[in-house]
Amino acid sequence: MKLPAFRLALEAALHQHFPGIRLAVTESRGIALTCRAAITAEVLLAVYFNALTGNTSYALVRQGRRIAGYDNQRFWHAHSLGAADQHMPCDALTPEEAVAGLAAMNAGC
Repeated sequence: MKLPAFRLALEAALHQHFPGIRLAVTESRGIALTCRAAITAEVLLAVYFNALTGNTSYALVRQGRRIAGYDNQRFWHAHSLGAADQHMPCDALTPEEAVAGLAAMNAGC
């Protein structure tokens, strides 16, 4: 996926699943994107995407610690609530799927 398409899909998913969210998005050389989305004062969603390598990560962070997420470091996998240090294989995720999954996890904690 190209960076502009990823950014549009990510921003749409974030606004749909977290209405009123505050976003800070940074792009580097039209290749990489980092996003910090403040859900509450204690919880944020951090996203990284590199259009050249395809590296993608989504992390639900509470008080500075990842509590859940998805990424494709070596292979696509999930970090579930209560087991954020575990790597549970999963299919590749679109921004919509990843944000929806993290929104559900956030609602459950």
